[in-house]
Amino acid sequence: MILVIFIAFLYGCATVISKMINYRATQELGTWNGSLVNYVVASVLALIMLLFTTGFRIDLTPYVTAPLYLYAGGTFGVLAFVISLVCLSRMKVFQSTILLLVGQLAAGMVFDILVFQNFTLLKLCGILLVTAGIFWDNKICASGDSHA
Repeated sequence: MILVIFIAFLYGCATVISKMINYRATQELGTWNGSLVNYVVASVLALIMLLFTTGFRIDLTPYVTAPLYLYAGGTFGVLAFVISLVCLSRMKVFQSTILLLVGQLAAGMVFDILVFQNFTLLKLCGILLVTAGIFWDNKICASGDSHA
């Protein structure tokens, strides 16, 4: 379990680093061109990983028989990516990252409710606590900026 927690932590770190690098790419190339570069590089890397992990034998049957809604993941991925880049240009990295976390927690809770019929007040309280922390931090930063 510790290994999984460590990997999840690394994922969080990689997400922020990726977001910052991709934000710089959009500053240099524009939002849509920077997004395209990100997804082309990611697609090439995913293809290379697929080839190496399958011994260069790719069976296309699963891609043809998979339910159509599974392909929506890529669409939501691109939308999330572009939204995060737009947000980064208008707010601090910390705020953007925390709001991303709150959005993920809220979506996870809705998914748990709709798919697994699993809801606890503790989960809702956790999301509300993190959200309150964001607003509190924003208020403290805003009051500190006005005194400078």
